[in-house]
Amino acid sequence: MTRIATNVASLRGLRNLGAANKQLDSTLTRLSTGLQINSGKDNPSGLIASETLRFQVSTIEQSIKNSTRANNVIATADAALGEVSGLLNQIRGLVQEGLNDGALSQSEKEANQLQIDTALSAINRISSNTSFAGEKLIDGSKAFTTAVTAADSAKLTDFKVNQALLGSSTSLAIDATVNTAAEKGELVYAAGDLSASATIEVGGSLGQEVIFLGSSATNTDIATAVNGVSDATGVTATIDDGFTYTKAAVAASASFDLTGGATDPDFTLTRNTAGSDTDLGGTIDFVLADPGGNNVSESVAVTDDGSGNKTITVTAATDGTGTITSTVQSVTDLINNNAEASSLVTAAAVADTTTVVTAQASTDLTGGLSEGNLTFSDVRDGGSGLNIVIATSGTGSAATVAFDGTTATVTVGSATTLDTIETAVNGSAALTNIIEAAVTGDGNQTGNVLASTALADDGGLLRLTTNDFGSAEEVTVNVLSGSFDTFNAAGTLTGADAGTDIVATINGQAAQGNGLQATIRSSVLDASLTFNESSNVATTNATVTVTGGGSLFQIGQDVSTAGQLGIGIEAVTTARLGGLSGKLFELGTGNGKSLLDVGENGVTGANLVDILDEALDRVTTLRGRLGSVQKNVIETNITTLGVALENISDARSQIVDTDFAVETANLTKSQILTQSGISVLAIANQNPQQVLSLLG
Repeated sequence: MTRIATNVASLRGLRNLGAANKQLDSTLTRLSTGLQINSGKDNPSGLIASETLRFQVSTIEQSIKNSTRANNVIATADAALGEVSGLLNQIRGLVQEGLNDGALSQSEKEANQLQIDTALSAINRISSNTSFAGEKLIDGSKAFTTAVTAADSAKLTDFKVNQALLGSSTSLAIDATVNTAAEKGELVYAAGDLSASATIEVGGSLGQEVIFLGSSATNTDIATAVNGVSDATGVTATIDDGFTYTKAAVAASASFDLTGGATDPDFTLTRNTAGSDTDLGGTIDFVLADPGGNNVSESVAVTDDGSGNKTITVTAATDGTGTITSTVQSVTDLINNNAEASSLVTAAAVADTTTVVTAQASTDLTGGLSEGNLTFSDVRDGGSGLNIVIATSGTGSAATVAFDGTTATVTVGSATTLDTIETAVNGSAALTNIIEAAVTGDGNQTGNVLASTALADDGGLLRLTTNDFGSAEEVTVNVLSGSFDTFNAAGTLTGADAGTDIVATINGQAAQGNGLQATIRSSVLDASLTFNESSNVATTNATVTVTGGGSLFQIGQDVSTAGQLGIGIEAVTTARLGGLSGKLFELGTGNGKSLLDVGENGVTGANLVDILDEALDRVTTLRGRLGSVQKNVIETNITTLGVALENISDARSQIVDTDFAVETANLTKSQILTQSGISVLAIANQNPQQVLSLLG
């Protein structure tokens, strides 16, 4: 090289030395900080990704802390509820002991009541003193605040809001509509007063009891007997206002013209027992046979086909030429004097008694009908003053119904059956929810005429009904002896009928029915509304609006309903615990239902037990719900967030953290390059001096 003004080699060496120094500085920085990204220029896209993940890590870490704190709050409330549950069990034992009246003195009962009073005070004290970080937990301050109109409040017996998330709204409406009303289990007895004694076993949700009914028991007697054991069975008997129209049983018969003479008929057979062939176990046929021989004696025989159908066969007498000699009277006497035949039928010679008979083919005895009962019931609540009339018009089989507000007139033909009348009455829009008809026995009875008759008190159907609504309620009647036929609402002969749960929608979603209670459970809302009996009607609507309150826990990453948990904890005080039977505070001295009040003013031991059962159910349900939130929501949330934290932290580490193996290798490389760069630069700077040799 002979040019010295520009040292290109030196510039090149200087540039490479600068790059080596820069690489060395970067490596030393990464090794000293432990981070790959120490400024935005290190990795712009990686910086954006790492900061996003860093933000998420911070959110998850705080969400785990929030969840743990929420778990601690609920655990504190649960511990207090556990103590309340223990006190309720103590009170239950004291009440049970106090009801052992025959073995306790008055002073012992007073001592038990003193313990009950103390336990009630302790429950209120626990409710007032249970707190977390200064916040009361079970005194009602953590319950949701709600608003409901007076009209809707009158439709409900109770409502609960266990969980609600309002999100960005200031309120949340809980709108419930009944689609199908709940029903009680119900069996109907429509045969009226007994004509023979019967023994029945009546059962319900509480148990079974055997009832002995006398041969002259009336509907009122039956209802009294059933209601006398209602506390043990859960079944109540009521009698509709009404009237039972009865058509007596009719015996099957047949008429014959045995002689072919001018008088027709000349001979009849009538079944001894009135009733339909089905109820009596089979048919009866009559045959008058020509023996086809000479000098045959007159005889009668009864045969059975094995299914209960019987045939009475009379073989006519003949002379030496084979001519029949039997007369109408001789056939009549033959049947009536035969023990087996006369036990089934009665024969009668109507005319031409001395005339010789001719052979007759097999003929059924027809027209038998069992007793038929048609009960008209006034099914209104508290109604009175209705009348029923059955009027005939023509020979048809149809039935029409007219109602003037007081009297229901059923117009029938001579061939109209009881079943047809029942269908017409129950299908009449004018009589819906006013008069109900029910047939028992033989609905094929005809020829019905009834003058204006009042639907009197206790003259209608006897109904055996479960005390409560719902599919868990069932009424059963098991006939142990005698006759006691019961029917369900569809008119089917049966000894058992179960209730049905309410079918409703809440906020457009299908609700879970349990008796009169409709419940909805979703990630946003957990609530139940219980309709009262008078509002248990299809299309009934009620709305409860949540306006605030409750406890909001931010346990998820997202600040939205998806990451939040809203829990309501109702007041656990003696004034709020209990149910329809009464409130817990009433068990205290001087509040009307204490242990010392049993036997007075209609207070029974069962009243006290019912209140305690309802109070304990409320507490245990609340504990179970809170425990479910802890186990299935919070603890699983902590676990899920923990796993997410591990994975996200690992992902961020791969972007941000220094890989020391790589960087130490880079350090060695940078150091070598720096040292070699310095050496090369020194050589490059010395090269121009070689030009001096040319100046010699």
